[in-house]
Amino acid sequence: MPNTAPPRSDALPPALLDLLATMPELAVALSGGLDSRFLTHAALLAGCRVTALHITGPHMPPRETAEARSWATARGAAFVTVPLNPLTIPAIAAGDRDRCYHCKHAAFTTLLATAAPLPLCDGTNADDLTAYRPGLRALRELSIRSPLAEAGLSKADIRELAARTGMDRPDQAARPCLLTRLAYGMQPDAATLARLAAAEEELENLGLWDFRLRLAPDTPPRLQLGPAHAGHDSPANIPPGDVLLSILARHGFGYATIDAGDQVSGYFDR
Repeated sequence: MPNTAPPRSDALPPALLDLLATMPELAVALSGGLDSRFLTHAALLAGCRVTALHITGPHMPPRETAEARSWATARGAAFVTVPLNPLTIPAIAAGDRDRCYHCKHAAFTTLLATAAPLPLCDGTNADDLTAYRPGLRALRELSIRSPLAEAGLSKADIRELAARTGMDRPDQAARPCLLTRLAYGMQPDAATLARLAAAEEELENLGLWDFRLRLAPDTPPRLQLGPAHAGHDSPANIPPGDVLLSILARHGFGYATIDAGDQVSGYFDR
């Protein structure tokens, strides 16, 4: 018979348990991605009282907010939405190359004020410390705790631990904020971000998960399908290209192109 016993905290690495033991009550910046979900999951498993703080705004798809709320509350975490409009920040409004730093700084400044007096933690992992992550500078400046990185856990570790301790969707793909869909130098607006969110949601409803819809000046919109959706061995049943293009056109992204096979993360930083 299958093992139906609930997961135990001793399935977590001692280094992470020791860190969490110093914070019996904490706030987690919960985006809804794998890392912040796992941190929330691990803290609850370790017996911590968790308040999940979730940033909302024009750069965050409504579906992600709804899913984060449902996921956190179903597991006993308090869930608080924290409104933020990054489009009012000059560097972000101008599409500067350091927009992620300014967005992260504004977001975590607001989250810190909301979390007080609880310690605020985020889901940065050990791999992030060696990758190009402009927002990490903001986390250091604001002294945000990153227990997963402090415990030395890589993305692969987190996926393995999530599966071992019974967390749903341990293979979840990254879905960064909508601002990353725009090339540097483009000035974002709420209407364009809303169309991006709606188009990507419809594509997700067809079964896509490893993809981005990219916009750049003087070029057609580009739908990027990652390695998970490329080739004959793809586990996904990808709809025909004309179906994908019709969805994009319906949301105002006509004459789009489709690229398949390349990594989709960090496209405008390459």
